[in-house]
Amino acid sequence: MYKKGLVRFLNVIIFFAIVLLMYMILYPNYKDIQKENKIGDVKTNMYTLRAAVENFAAFNQGKYPHAFREFKKYVDNGMLPTNPYTLMAMTDDEIVGNIYFDPVAFEDDSPDGVNAKFKGEPGVIFYSVYRSPGDTTFIIHYSLVGINEEGKPITFTDPGQKKHIFIIHDES
Repeated sequence: MYKKGLVRFLNVIIFFAIVLLMYMILYPNYKDIQKENKIGDVKTNMYTLRAAVENFAAFNQGKYPHAFREFKKYVDNGMLPTNPYTLMAMTDDEIVGNIYFDPVAFEDDSPDGVNAKFKGEPGVIFYSVYRSPGDTTFIIHYSLVGINEEGKPITFTDPGQKKHIFIIHDES
């Protein structure tokens, strides 16, 4: 009888050891998957805003908007996408406006470049424009940069192992 109790006890210990081992292996992967999904959701929100900017341009003789308030009604009938970090609909404050003074800054994806300097709350998207030097009412280029959970721009690594800022712009 003593041996039966010991065998059952060892079976329970082995069972819990296996469960603990599985947890230790799977949980970090689960957290990484959650992190990547949130970044994917921010990228989706960026593409949604891009579609709204392009729709605005299509209905306004090809001119890009100066600020988010101008193209807001083109975003899914005015309904902003959900911020994956707060799980609430984005607010107007989460689409941050910026003006470039360098004509090539809109496509600068280097980790040390002008777009790497953006900081904000997770899920925020920067809508940046470059105005025509001669006519500041005319927007030549725009870009969208999303912010990750660390408050920094979303990055990716290319096949050559070089790091870049994920940017959506009018020429991409």
